[in-house]
Amino acid sequence: MSSELAALEPVGGTDAGRYYLLDPDVILAVPRPGYVQSGEGATRSLIEFDRIVHTTGRRAAIVVMVDRVVSQDPASRRVWSQVRPEETRCAQALVCSNVLSRAIGSFFLGLSRGPVPTRMFASLAEARVWAREMVETHGGLIN
Repeated sequence: MSSELAALEPVGGTDAGRYYLLDPDVILAVPRPGYVQSGEGATRSLIEFDRIVHTTGRRAAIVVMVDRVVSQDPASRRVWSQVRPEETRCAQALVCSNVLSRAIGSFFLGLSRGPVPTRMFASLAEARVWAREMVETHGGLIN
């Protein structure tokens, strides 16, 4: 994946990791390896995502490399699943290619009904295709 990242344009980040422009209106979130997400960390990450997306004025899909996350607390799940009046996301794709990340992704999907379509994928390639489709059908201007 590092060779793929080298070709991508970094568009922001927090202490949790970096954001990259994967495709138009598709943002890739790459947490630092071994990241433990708290509610505060999730809030900072979502604020940074909002900042990035507001530069275009369009809703975007977020593709998250969950493989790098080792745990996510209940407060962080609430941050990512709460309904917001001015939603900037049109979809959330969770890339979960190992056992731990699949457990984290399944737990998130099982406990949280997010405000936007959310799915889990085994590969970045699969997530990217779906995210592009979601941008086409659910994207557009931020309300």
